[in-house]
Amino acid sequence: MFVLIRTRVLSLVRTSRIAQMVVAVFVILLIAIGTLAYNSKTIEAHIDGKTVQITTIFGTVGQALAHSNLETYPEDIVTPSRDTKITKGLTIEITKSVPVHLSVDEQNFVTRTSAKTVGEVLADLSKRYGLQIKDVDEVNVPRTALIADQMEIKVRRTIPILVSADGKNENTYIAPRTVADALKKLGIVLGVKDKVSLPLDHMLTANEQVHVVRVAERIETVKSEVPFQIVTQPGDYPVGLPDKIVSRGSNGLQEQTVRMTLEDGKEVDREILGQRVVVTPTNQVISRGAQTSISRGGNVINFKRAYVMTATAYCEPGGRTATGADVRWGIIAVDPSVISLGKNVYVDGYGEARALDTGGAIIGNRIDLYMNSQEAAAAWGVRKVMVYVK
Repeated sequence: MFVLIRTRVLSLVRTSRIAQMVVAVFVILLIAIGTLAYNSKTIEAHIDGKTVQITTIFGTVGQALAHSNLETYPEDIVTPSRDTKITKGLTIEITKSVPVHLSVDEQNFVTRTSAKTVGEVLADLSKRYGLQIKDVDEVNVPRTALIADQMEIKVRRTIPILVSADGKNENTYIAPRTVADALKKLGIVLGVKDKVSLPLDHMLTANEQVHVVRVAERIETVKSEVPFQIVTQPGDYPVGLPDKIVSRGSNGLQEQTVRMTLEDGKEVDREILGQRVVVTPTNQVISRGAQTSISRGGNVINFKRAYVMTATAYCEPGGRTATGADVRWGIIAVDPSVISLGKNVYVDGYGEARALDTGGAIIGNRIDLYMNSQEAAAAWGVRKVMVYVK
């Protein structure tokens, strides 16, 4: 009997302890739930065109997102910022980032971005990774293109070069490539005969100059004069006198077919492919004095050439000539550049004479004759005479 009572008592004690523990746990759970319920706040998130309710006990937007069921990334744009304190009824805007593949020359990056266009992505990633991508660098897609999921963006750094073509000089930037590829990239189409200052397979380096010379060929029919020839025949008058025209000549006309080579619009070569005479030229015939002797007073006077000269006269008794000879009849003053001093001459209307004097006024085809008296000199005056130089 005693044993039975003792067993029942122990059983009641155990049952009481379990009950106490259950009650304690329940109370703690109620307190925790109450605390959570008191501290929790609900915020509204707009993402991908959808509105999501987020209930959280955390204090900042970033913590709330990190512990929510939403899939977010550090590259996503969150407004207000992740550091913003949670308040009841707060609304946040999330702009999702997308994965992109970026290569800059030999560097490759797999990352995410929330930028909208390729240009904005390049600015974002250039700053993020210190790439120093420039506006002049080449990109495989337009900078204005919208970003797509898993888009591949390839950047090639450029170098400065100078290109001259079609009358224009252009300082530009281009990624290192051959001259041929550079011209194609710049939209410069070469003709078959065009010249380039550098070999087409030359790999360009910074600050090099590429000069394109446009070469063109043109076939034209050109008309030109054919100069007449001068034919000389002996004339029946003294040697040295001006030629006389017997019959005037006239130029002919010829027609040539020529191939002209032009470089940048300027003619550099001309090849005659054929020609024909349209109008034959007419020769001009002239007579040239051939007489070397004349007859005066029954005497034959031989000479080497004749002049038509202006003759004046002077008289200075007792004077001496420029050659030191005493003045006398038969001495004349000449221009030595026309008639050499010491030459024997024959002057029509005066007779035999010798060139032994000069004078300040005796220049060119002019002579001064010595007379024995002032009266004779005055009577002579000024005349046009024939002078025959022996």
